[in-house]
Amino acid sequence: MNAYARPESRKSNIKGPRLWVPRLMLAAAVVHMVVGVIVAYSHWSGIVSDGLWNTVRNDDYARMTALWFMISGIAFFGLGLLVRRSMVATGAIPAETGWILLALGIPVAVLEPVSGGWSLIAIGVLAVATSRCDRIRTGSDQSAAQRAEDTGASGGAARTTAPSE
Repeated sequence: MNAYARPESRKSNIKGPRLWVPRLMLAAAVVHMVVGVIVAYSHWSGIVSDGLWNTVRNDDYARMTALWFMISGIAFFGLGLLVRRSMVATGAIPAETGWILLALGIPVAVLEPVSGGWSLIAIGVLAVATSRCDRIRTGSDQSAAQRAEDTGASGGAARTTAPSE
């Protein structure tokens, strides 16, 4: 299979919460964009009817809010796609995923408690926990492989990284 195959079509060990992190991210992003269109429908219809070009000005806060709400949903969707691609390629969730989601979700939940910030926090906690489990699972295998490589390649001597001239 190539790297562009869907995770569901690949035979791999991607199971459990690891599989759900990117799915939840993508679902939350879609919900974010749908809510943005529904809640700000009058603003979006005005933007479209005005011809799109230069229809969101700095003094129109309602239209700016609608635009940035939609842009943040698209960015969140892109992050979900990148996490999905990384997971397919490596079999693990990048640890940064959870921390990014927590860094986004905590301020949103504190400043606006009735919001989607809580979903970012929940997915972020799941991503951090999953990435730690992945690191523990692969860390012991990797350290044993690294030790074998170090002793086998250098005959037990320490490696030097001096540049060759």
